Amino acid sequence: MSGIFRVALGLAVLATGGARIAVAQTSTWYIPTYTHEILVWDEASEQIVDRIEVEHLIPNQMTLNEAKNRLYVQDATAQYVEVVDLRTRRVVDSFTLNDGDTWVRIDRLTVHPSDERALLTAKRYTKGRDRYTIEGPFILEYDLRTKQVTDTLDWPDGRVRDRGANFRYSPDGSTLYFSGDDIIALDAETHEEVDRWAISEPLEPGLGRGNFGLNPGPYDEPGVATSLFRMTDPIQNRSMLGVAKVRLADKEVDFFTLGTTGPVQGLAVSPGGEKAYGVSSAIGHYEFWEIDLVGQRLVRRHEFPGRPRMGILPSADGTKIFIHVAGNTIDIYDTTTFQRLRTVEFDADMTLGNVVVVPGPAAQ
Repeated sequence: MSGIFRVALGLAVLATGGARIAVAQTSTWYIPTYTHEILVWDEASEQIVDRIEVEHLIPNQMTLNEAKNRLYVQDATAQYVEVVDLRTRRVVDSFTLNDGDTWVRIDRLTVHPSDERALLTAKRYTKGRDRYTIEGPFILEYDLRTKQVTDTLDWPDGRVRDRGANFRYSPDGSTLYFSGDDIIALDAETHEEVDRWAISEPLEPGLGRGNFGLNPGPYDEPGVATSLFRMTDPIQNRSMLGVAKVRLADKEVDFFTLGTTGPVQGLAVSPGGEKAYGVSSAIGHYEFWEIDLVGQRLVRRHEFPGRPRMGILPSADGTKIFIHVAGNTIDIYDTTTFQRLRTVEFDADMTLGNVVVVPGPAAQ
C-alpha cells in the first residue's frame, strides 16, 4: 500500500507492548440527564459526588478535550455549546452560532488539542414568512477565543455528507483526520490533503471492505482506537465480525476476526488492554461477550437480562462491568461470573447522549 499509511496484514496479532493507560482504582463518570445537570459519579464508591449545572436544558452530546480537563457540552437542540472546567465543575464559557431568525444546529464538534479552536459540522435554518430555508451541512472552523467562524472547509472529495462523517485531530494538533469512505489526512492549518488511507478498498487481497472506529475509549492505549468491525467474506459471501486496533499516528491497523457477524453492540476495552467486552442484543435475548485481545478469540458468551438500549463499560479496577443508558439506573455485573451484583439508581434519567469516563478519582 502506497502513502504514509500501512496495514498490518493478515490476522495480525494485536500489539500489546505499547504504552497503556495505568490501571486506576476508580474512574469519574460525567452523566448527562434530562435536566439542567450533569451528574458526577465516582464508580468506586458508587456515589454521586457532585452535580454540574448547565444553563440550557438537557445536556446531551459531550466532548472531552485532549487534556481531559474540559467538557464541551451540546444541548438537546444542538444550538448551544457550554464549556465545563472539570477542576471547578463549573461552566466557564459558552457559544452559539444563532443569529436573529437564523438558527444553526451543530451535528459534530471536534476540539483542537490547544482548546483554542474547534471544527464543527452544522446546518443553518433561516425562518421566513411561510417557510424555513435549510442550508448545509457545512464544515466550519470556529475560534473559541474570539467566538468567530474563521473558515469554511470544502468537503473532502467534494462529497457533502449529511451523516457519517467523523473528524479527529492528532494529539499534537498538526493533523486533522477525516473519516468517510476513506481516511483522509489534512494539514490542520492549511486543510490541504497530505495523505489518504483507502479503507474503501479491502485491507488485504481476498477480503471484503471493512469499517472501524477512530475514537478511543477511556482505557485504550494512548493514540489507539479499538473497535468492532464488519466485512464481507467474498468467497463465501458471509458477513464477518472482528476487532480492529487503529493507530493513526503510526498509520496502521491490526485486526482479527471472531467469526460470522452477530448483533453485538460496541466494544469496551478493559484497563490493561488485554480484554474487551461487548453485548449482543436481540429481542428477548442478551449476552455478554468477553474477548481475549492477546489470544485473539472470543472467550465467553453469557446470557443476561439486558435492556433494549445498552452501553457497556468496565470498571477501572477491571472487576466489574457497568450496563448503562436509558433510564435512571446502572446495573453492575461481576466480570468473573457475569452475575449481577446490584443496581445503582439516580434521581434523574440519563440521556441517550454519551457518558464521559475519565480514569482516576474526581478532581477536588
